[in-house]
Amino acid sequence: MLILFIFGLVLGSFLNVLIYRIPRGESIVLPPSHCPSCDHRLGFFDLFPVLSYLGLRGRCRYCKTPISWRYPLVELITGGLTLLCWIRFGPSSDGLMALILTYALIVIAFIDFEHQLIPNVLTLPMMVIGLLFRIYQGEIIAGILGGLIGGGLLLIITLLYPKGMGMGDVKFLAMAGVFLGWEKALFVLFNGSFLGVIVIVPLMLLKKIDRKTAFPFGPFLVVGTLIALYWEEIVYRIYGFYGL
Repeated sequence: MLILFIFGLVLGSFLNVLIYRIPRGESIVLPPSHCPSCDHRLGFFDLFPVLSYLGLRGRCRYCKTPISWRYPLVELITGGLTLLCWIRFGPSSDGLMALILTYALIVIAFIDFEHQLIPNVLTLPMMVIGLLFRIYQGEIIAGILGGLIGGGLLLIITLLYPKGMGMGDVKFLAMAGVFLGWEKALFVLFNGSFLGVIVIVPLMLLKKIDRKTAFPFGPFLVVGTLIALYWEEIVYRIYGFYGL
């Protein structure tokens, strides 16, 4: 289990590269890892997940600029979810599918949180990957219906209320529908909306934000997707409660 967690930490370090570079249109390969403030190339001892951040006390070794809390957080989340995926699915095709989706969700959540953007370079290839998995499972129709119903419903909502959500959210829910099916895609939408209300309304009451404040919806959809992916019994209990 420890090895899996460490593997997740290392993958989390790579996900941090994606989170930083994809919105900026930069290569994810070159140049090598460097400080975004002073551009100094990071040394071997600067690249240990979490430990380097703690050892450097959250500051660049070379220019002393504070390092974002996002780096160790992403690494810890990735490590924890990697371990959870193994516990939930074990070494199986479902586990591989869940792991790939989970890593994409982490990247999407943090990019949208920081930039209010869900890049097509993530959602569109993930739809293709999801459909390939569905073909392998012999459930291609379920995958297509999941994408069409999930994305289609949110598209209608977006067209009716264009200032509320963007096309990135639509493509995200279509992606989730391909992987999870249309029933869970609806859960992702409703659960994400519920979580959004829980967070946004108190912030508005405290006057931290107002109606004109841009607020990302993607992270809430990501949490809803993770719940549907790893705790599907919650989804079915909710459907059962409403008699669906």
